Amino acid sequence: MCVRYSQTFEAGELVKRFHVKPPSMPVRPSYNISAGQEAPVIAGGVIKMLRWGFIPGWAGSGGREGFINARAEGIASRPTFKNAFYNKRCVVPADGFYEWAHTAGEKVPYRFELRDKGLFAMAGVYDEATGTYAVVTCLANALVKTVHHRMPVILDGEREKLWLDLRSSNTEELLPILRAFDSALMHGYKVSAVVNSPENNSPECLGAVTE
Repeated sequence: MCVRYSQTFEAGELVKRFHVKPPSMPVRPSYNISAGQEAPVIAGGVIKMLRWGFIPGWAGSGGREGFINARAEGIASRPTFKNAFYNKRCVVPADGFYEWAHTAGEKVPYRFELRDKGLFAMAGVYDEATGTYAVVTCLANALVKTVHHRMPVILDGEREKLWLDLRSSNTEELLPILRAFDSALMHGYKVSAVVNSPENNSPECLGAVTE
């Protein structure tokens, strides 16, 4: 799964990294993005501010929490996500995500990021009518698997371009790119339990815990 992530870069860095127009709305760094919060996604060459928790337009938005994740397996045929998979793909900018290990009955948070600590693109789908999005997940790579069996799909290079190109609806091209990112390009570390609460949104969420 992917239940929390961070995007701590200013809007100018998003514009530069994803080659999009400057946003017309404020885009603020966030260290602990959780379900129900608004965050930037990239789609159609622009930055959109959407709420994390996908709700398909046909379901209506009243009082529903929505799906924060869309499993790569079956995304092209599952009724909830099928239309978005073909017509409303996006990438979700992030610089890290959190997973929790279960040790002696305790949930211990870990952070995973790129080795260069740079921005990366998580595959996503969204719905314009409800203003919501979900992060696509896949089976975890060897690094993340030490903590959790699933992880967000991280796209790079040509995979990112293909995912954003809505002229392509070929599942034989799209589905194979929804796979685990290379462990060798990532690292993970234990972080403070302060990240456990979605109310906490500060640089303290990123700090390593050594003991």
